Amino acid sequence: MTGPVASREVVAAMNDCQRHRGPDGEGLWAAPGVALGHRRLSILDLSDAGRQPMSTPDGRYTIVFNGEVYNYRELRDELPGVVFHSQSDTEVVLQAFAHWGPDCFEKFIGMFGLAIWDNEKHELICARDRTGIKPFYYSCLHGHLFFASEIRGLLSAGIPATLNPGVLYDFLARDFYEHSDESFFEGIVKLPPGHWMSVRGGVPQRPRPYCDFATEVTSLEVSSDPQEREERLLELASDAVRLHLRSDVPIGVAMSGGLDSATLLTLLDRSHSNPTLVEAFSFAFGEKEYSEWPFVEAMAQHTGRRAHAVEVTAQGFAESARRYSIGQEEPFAGAPISAYSMCFELARSSGFIVIMDGSGVDEGLAGYDRFRPALWADLWTRGDFAGLERELNAAGASTPVARERALRQMHAAAQPLADVGKGQDLTSSVRPECLTRDFLIAARTQAPQFERPFDDNLRNLMYRELRFTKLPRALRFRDRLSMAVGTELRPPFLDHRLLAYEFALPPEDHIHNGVSKAILRRAAARLLPDAVRMASKRSVQTPQREWFRGELQGWVREHIDRPSFWDRGWVQPEAGRAAMEGFFQGVGDNSFFLWQWINLEMWAEYYLDESHVAPAARAWAAQFA
Repeated sequence: MTGPVASREVVAAMNDCQRHRGPDGEGLWAAPGVALGHRRLSILDLSDAGRQPMSTPDGRYTIVFNGEVYNYRELRDELPGVVFHSQSDTEVVLQAFAHWGPDCFEKFIGMFGLAIWDNEKHELICARDRTGIKPFYYSCLHGHLFFASEIRGLLSAGIPATLNPGVLYDFLARDFYEHSDESFFEGIVKLPPGHWMSVRGGVPQRPRPYCDFATEVTSLEVSSDPQEREERLLELASDAVRLHLRSDVPIGVAMSGGLDSATLLTLLDRSHSNPTLVEAFSFAFGEKEYSEWPFVEAMAQHTGRRAHAVEVTAQGFAESARRYSIGQEEPFAGAPISAYSMCFELARSSGFIVIMDGSGVDEGLAGYDRFRPALWADLWTRGDFAGLERELNAAGASTPVARERALRQMHAAAQPLADVGKGQDLTSSVRPECLTRDFLIAARTQAPQFERPFDDNLRNLMYRELRFTKLPRALRFRDRLSMAVGTELRPPFLDHRLLAYEFALPPEDHIHNGVSKAILRRAAARLLPDAVRMASKRSVQTPQREWFRGELQGWVREHIDRPSFWDRGWVQPEAGRAAMEGFFQGVGDNSFFLWQWINLEMWAEYYLDESHVAPAARAWAAQFA
């Protein structure tokens, strides 16, 4: 926190409620106008030399830093006059700022949320990585700025737990969340990815970007030779994996049975000195049609390593739902959460502190089905009707009914709000018709207008998913789940150099003949068996629908049809019951709206109905009464 009477005791309380994020140690530091706290998860330089908060030898700068800057060794070489006292990336980040100021952030390859106090200027500089892999929340109270990696840290400091009705409306009516800098709590906001911010006297200045993704993309030169493009893609991906392997603790891999994690595993084998030490972790469902374990096991055997899996059951999901609702701090998707959480728990109990995964490929190479209509719209706009006919036929849109549906999707994909409220299977995921009139009047917001920095629909939709919708929610889920058990999740395919190159590729490298991630499938012929390389994207990953219609039907009804939920005034009781019972009887296949309502009630009970202000924060706030 920073401001006129910043309190070490308040920061200690904030630190304490985030101890799960850093079980290996804690640190506090205070000076007039500032108090900083840190929980340590030791990854690089496990000695005390890597402890935080960390100050420069002259005492001017002090840093708290969450995450990793993987190119710290290369940056260290660019600071030849500096005497380093540790082997940590934290010290390199601190000295890089001392040398270059905010310009240093553009040099970093990695994931980070950080704050650096300048004791000469009495100014706090905050920054977040380009993609928003690591969180950074902040809020103001009594003329002071508070910041933390998790919202509960701010609530413990006394920031009011007040519902943000506009964000809730977007969630319930549009299936948008994590799409803006606002949170579900009024007044608690996120530092945008790729931005830095200065704070003086407890007053935050407007965040400023330190990079421009669209400019980086359009400035890249891309070969006209498909084979050279494939080689360059693998070169960038390989270098990202190489950097992400830098660790002084054991590394594992979170695997699905898909192309992305299989590619990661194969590239990892090429970079690691002893790849069999890197074990694979996954999850399995008893419902075999949803289980990817056979694919994971086959890939593990192919690469000669151990693979571990946990079984996720309907009963286990139900029993853990409230715990995950509290841990996520804001509403979230359903059953996949329990699966990923159990995977991270298994990894940690097996001694693996760092876990890598294949996040980012679908956003960078148009891997989701919903990207196809955007390509169709571009083909239409360019007048490439032969190409459009080819892609429509490849997508199965050959009958009049299927063709009409595809053309509607194509038209929608050309709009700024392409596929609002649609799941991966393009079905509606929300029930805005069930919302109460009073809530709609009080909370309805204008439809979000997402930035469209490119001149084609496909890349604009890819950018929306990368920056505003799909990826941000996945990053939040996985950060909370991994850090809840003291593991660090690393996504090498979100290396900004790789993402920029993927966005610079021609559209036929994204989708061709109905095949998504076309360039990666071609390039992976050098790496993977055809059965893995050409496997189609599985759109539905969990049996939540079957659970909610089957063995968890009573649990769903019990958690929705209760006075405490209806009394919140968000959902009409009659309409809500009808939608729920209709789903049970086979109306529609998307169960997300039911989980929305269950999750919201669990979240509201804990965060809105209970106080989480620490005694130290109450005592500090008394001086402003």
